[in-house]
Order: sequence, then C-alpha cells, then structure tokens
Amino acid sequence: MRLSKHSQRSAADYESKRQRIHVRLQELLDRPWTDRKARRLVKRLRRHQNEMFTFLDHPEVPYDNNTAERGIRPAVIIRKNSYANRSEKGADMQAVRMSIFRTLKQRGHGPLTTIVSALRTYLVTGELPPLPEKVAANG
Repeated sequence: MRLSKHSQRSAADYESKRQRIHVRLQELLDRPWTDRKARRLVKRLRRHQNEMFTFLDHPEVPYDNNTAERGIRPAVIIRKNSYANRSEKGADMQAVRMSIFRTLKQRGHGPLTTIVSALRTYLVTGELPPLPEKVAANG
C-alpha cells in the first residue's frame, strides 16, 4: 500500500510512517560505505534528500516518473528507428524539435499546424512568434 497523506490512515499513523522513512534514509546516509558504487549512490542521495519524498506532502506530485517516461517515448522511438543521431548537432536538433512538439501537444495545440503557422509568420515578419499558451479547458 502506498503511503499517502490522503488515504484512510490517521494523521498520527501517517506522520509516524513518514518519519520512519526519513530516519531510515538518514541511517543509510550515515553508514560508512566501503563500496565505491555505494558511496557514489549515497553522495547522490544526500544531494537530493530534501526532494526525494516531495510526493508525501504534495498529492499533486506523482511518486513515479511514468508521465515523463511516456513523454520521451516518441523521441526514443524516432531515434531507434533512424539508427540514432549521426552527430551531436543532429541530436541537439532532435531534442529541440521534440521539446517543441511535446510542449505544443501538452498546451493543446496541433504541432504541425502551429509550426507551419509560425514559419509563415517568420517569412512575413522575420521573427518567430512565441510558443502559444495552453488552450483553456472546456467546462
């Protein structure tokens, strides 16, 4: 069962379990690790320990990164199907293009029509318009 502030747990039970997580993390961080890879992991955990459990206090923050994984999946498939990028410049261009496409989709705009419109504006004015704002939800 996921530890959630908004589940059927009492506030005291939730706080107790949350505190146990933080105590256990601190025990792991304080332990004198001899393995090089373990020390490297602990260094990273120390650096991010204040952000690791944000989802426990903010229910709008997901506890996993599935949304991000799904978001980059199209770019990964394109890279795989095209046998990777041929150069660093090509990789940078693909990253920018995919970022713009994803942003437009998340804001409720059709990427191709928006880009064609932006290019038409550029041909007339010599300036690219900014990315459009999010389309207001109906209802």
